[in-house]
Amino acid sequence: MEFLDLEDKDEKDIVFDVFDLNSLQKSLFREMQDAKLTVKELASQVDRNRSTVQRALQDMLDKDLIMREGKTDKTVYYVYTTLPLEELREVTKNTLEQWHEKVNSKLS
Repeated sequence: MEFLDLEDKDEKDIVFDVFDLNSLQKSLFREMQDAKLTVKELASQVDRNRSTVQRALQDMLDKDLIMREGKTDKTVYYVYTTLPLEELREVTKNTLEQWHEKVNSKLS
């Protein structure tokens, strides 16, 4: 079971595995670290169209991996960034604990 092999994985790799992020979501996550970016900026950086990036971001928002903040400059727009590392650790641990409880329940 490859996902259980933690030998060469760092924290980010573990988060990617736990939340089953695809290659686009991994790229977006890396781009957003230490930055607040719009969908347009992210789409340009990962060379994908805006609607594809928007869907990927929404999935990551639903998993509580990133934050969205409203900004105003003539119009309202949103910027996206990753959670602070400590919060990301907690979300990941909580998700793993919930999974563990479900597995134990199924195997009981």
